[in-house]
Amino acid sequence: MSNLKLDITIPILNEESRLERGVTKTVEFLEKSEIKNYSITLADNGSTDNTEKLATNLTERFPAVRALKVDRRGVGLALKQSWASSDADLIGYMDVDLATDLNHILEVYQIFQNNDEVDIINGSRLLPNSQVSNRSILRGITSRGFNFLLNTMLDVKFSDGMCGFKFLKKTSYDKIFQSGLENDGWFFCTELLVKAEWMGMRICEIPVKWEDDDDSRVRLFKTIMSYSKEIKRLKLQKAQKY
Repeated sequence: MSNLKLDITIPILNEESRLERGVTKTVEFLEKSEIKNYSITLADNGSTDNTEKLATNLTERFPAVRALKVDRRGVGLALKQSWASSDADLIGYMDVDLATDLNHILEVYQIFQNNDEVDIINGSRLLPNSQVSNRSILRGITSRGFNFLLNTMLDVKFSDGMCGFKFLKKTSYDKIFQSGLENDGWFFCTELLVKAEWMGMRICEIPVKWEDDDDSRVRLFKTIMSYSKEIKRLKLQKAQKY
């Protein structure tokens, strides 16, 4: 596989304080890399500040950047709409805070270029060689507990369902989407991994260098309750369909 087109979606919601920096640094990195065929999609899912205007300005500055307005909030919904409209060979997402080291984008691209059997590449903060900094003990424990539940209740083997750094072939995504991806929120990408593994797709996990952001929009207790409900839903689906 050569000259694959990569489309990176950055979901955004009220990100006026860090959008320009995040996008500019990403474009600068990609321009210096071997990845020549790429695009960046800014998927705005309900911003009420100046995010939409800043996103439009960035599309004018950088030809490879496009702005997408999603009609309601939801990270999963933003990714679904972005990926449905993408013409790229490889699609994926990362966070605007650049918590994941940008060098991993090149690593992802090279893996897909050199191994046609890989369907999904999942960044993991929980592999032996992962480097995680600025993370609270509570978040670390919660993350490990959540992934333990996924492994035991849903019979999956990937190590980090919540990491905001995932890439996959567009053809593989289309197959997973057709099988049913119900969640429109944060759990969407975990559901994506779960169903991909159930379908027998090949998931390649890479250890990532990750720096937690103090301004994270994830609310821990609310997320735990929501994820618990979603895990129970998937467990029921597995019994019925897989």
